[in-house]
Amino acid sequence: MLDPDSIWLGGIILESGLIKSEADTEKIRVKCPNCTSKKVIKRGRSEGKFRTRQRYECKECGKRFADISFKYMKHTPQVIFNALNFYNLGHNLEETSKEVNKKFKVKTSKSTIHCWIHEFGDFCPIRSFRKEFSRDNDVLFTKRFEHENLDYLFMYHKFKLDSFVKDKFSDLANYIIRFEKGCPDVFFEVGKRCSSPIFGVSVEAREEKNLACKMAGFASSAAISNHDRHKLVERFMIINDKATIACELPVWYWDKKADLGITGHIDMIQVRNNLVYLVDYKPNATQDKKAASQLYFYASALSYRAKLPFDKIRCAWFDEESYFEYAPANARVKDSVIKDQA
Repeated sequence: MLDPDSIWLGGIILESGLIKSEADTEKIRVKCPNCTSKKVIKRGRSEGKFRTRQRYECKECGKRFADISFKYMKHTPQVIFNALNFYNLGHNLEETSKEVNKKFKVKTSKSTIHCWIHEFGDFCPIRSFRKEFSRDNDVLFTKRFEHENLDYLFMYHKFKLDSFVKDKFSDLANYIIRFEKGCPDVFFEVGKRCSSPIFGVSVEAREEKNLACKMAGFASSAAISNHDRHKLVERFMIINDKATIACELPVWYWDKKADLGITGHIDMIQVRNNLVYLVDYKPNATQDKKAASQLYFYASALSYRAKLPFDKIRCAWFDEESYFEYAPANARVKDSVIKDQA
């Protein structure tokens, strides 16, 4: 299993005790996870039952590490991604093996699935609760919405909602469940999508690299195209982490004083540390200039709709490399109308 305290960077993880071999001087597009130097050489490979790992050595700091990306796996990233998802929706090893074999025309065994579950277990914290919930149809509710010619797959995890949300944030739980019946007409009539404008919101966001970044890196490795990354990251996190309760949650907001209506979909709703997190997956998160203000409006809307105290909300956006978080209650709002509603 992967060491949860190891450093993940571009599919590379630090590893000690590697066997020396002759250096391969072939040009390598890999950065050292310790010092980020590109002066990296190959140091042989290690053969496993289900994958081969390329080993490297950094010529700057001397650190040795191994590639843990899908590159050297004997099955495609899509097979492994789907196997982990299917298993963590409550299916057993045999059912999971049969599912991926049928879907991808491959040959896996129960032992293959078992090895993947342990090797990639750090990306699947939900597995500690698997015995407490049953199968696919009982775990994940899904419903498709269309908004401004864009397709959204609303999802919520029934077990996590019942276990981690209903007692602490009952109004939020009820708000999420209401979308089983569909999206109210007012959502489509309110106004423009929240992602369109840039609002005058100034925040001090804390930056880190955490499990969300690692899970995004893992999930996006299974994407056939960049267009697929967003939905794969959402699906992987709602199925496999402990915190993500819902995805593509509709919110809307109307300010009568400004005659301004805003609608949008929150990528992910998480509940952890007795707080509610509004989390957006943003490729190139470091460069995204709209995320903070977009999330502020989402927070204002959800606070009103789900009766959430503003100081109980956190806003965050992330990609494979960086995670940014701030408290909307501490945001400096330049627009007085926005400030009144908050």
